Amino acid sequence: MRCALFLLCAGLQAHASGIQLNFLGLKDQEPVQNFYNGGTGGFGSSKGLNYGLTFSSNTLAIKSYLQGGSGGFVEPHGGSAIFFTGTTPGVMNSAAGFSGGLSFFFAAGASATVTVWSGANGTGNILASITLSPNSGGACGVTYCTWTFVPLPFAGEAGSVVFAGAGNQLGISNVNVGSTLAAVPEPSSLLLVGTGVVGLWGKLRRRPDGAKPASL
Repeated sequence: MRCALFLLCAGLQAHASGIQLNFLGLKDQEPVQNFYNGGTGGFGSSKGLNYGLTFSSNTLAIKSYLQGGSGGFVEPHGGSAIFFTGTTPGVMNSAAGFSGGLSFFFAAGASATVTVWSGANGTGNILASITLSPNSGGACGVTYCTWTFVPLPFAGEAGSVVFAGAGNQLGISNVNVGSTLAAVPEPSSLLLVGTGVVGLWGKLRRRPDGAKPASL
């Protein structure tokens, strides 16, 4: 029980470090757009989250075929993925700017780049840039079997991030804006964990004296 409570507290503390984007709540193939800017995605989905982050119209939330979606990839770590369509790079803008780094998981069928800029829409000075090597293939039965974690530290304040690669061959998931730590589940997922811990605590409190707890 002590361990379960510790895991819950650790998750809450990690969530406070950076802005966690798992793209849950968006429909399959829905443009992200203003979903994290207090507005909606391209199909009208909303969670009421206003992080001041907007996405270009070609950033689509794609769900894995294992989630009933159209994506030919295994499920990323607890969320939907973004695949950028066509040859135009996908852009994430931050109205207020952010610092402290960036992290994400990616799946790629061809070489791609992620560049952090000081200004909006890929303008100003380059604060950080990384080339992503293809990691598709494997024995999972579909094109994208692997999600690779990337921490991207930088100095200064960022205004935008540009994701560039071959059309429909770059997937980004579990973005942590403002931290190089791996993203943790969004609040709704943490709520489910908390509910389970409370239920377990109640069962242990109702256990007759001297009874042994069930194996967990």
